[in-house]
Amino acid sequence: MKALLVNGSHRNGNTDIFIEEFKKNIGKDNSLGVLNLREIEMKLPDGCEVCGESGICPNIKDEFSEKFEPTIRGYDIYILTTPTWDDGVTPLTKIFWDRIVSWCHKDRMYLKGKKLAVVTHGVSGATSHKFVIDWLKRVCGWEKAIFAGSFTFKSGSKIGDMEIDKVKLQRFIIKLFS
Repeated sequence: MKALLVNGSHRNGNTDIFIEEFKKNIGKDNSLGVLNLREIEMKLPDGCEVCGESGICPNIKDEFSEKFEPTIRGYDIYILTTPTWDDGVTPLTKIFWDRIVSWCHKDRMYLKGKKLAVVTHGVSGATSHKFVIDWLKRVCGWEKAIFAGSFTFKSGSKIGDMEIDKVKLQRFIIKLFS
């Protein structure tokens, strides 16, 4: 299977360490692309009428719209990785999602029937992580995508201050790719 891991972290840190651990465990039969949002010029959406009518926004021309958005449609699985920020996803993750919101229109529903999963972490704990997971479940509803699961772990603000349960990670990966 072909998966895209979307890294919504604003800095190189614990999310990136997790991604390296994830890569080690996915198996040779699966393909994984990684999209690091912090490395891409990605402007805010403007909410114009064209976007609302399912067209490609004529107002925003940036690296994301020209180089990346056209290439991210052909995956079987999309995995959002994000630290939990204020009981939600990071601003980069939200901007990314707002930029592809026209995918929910009937003629552009590229995620319909695809698997979506989320990995979130931070010092906030299970209650805050649940808000992120519930957000993605709602996204799956209007995208007509399949919620494929979630993986959470505790992490601190310092790079490397994290606790990943490798057995749970392996179960998460098996479920994703089955």
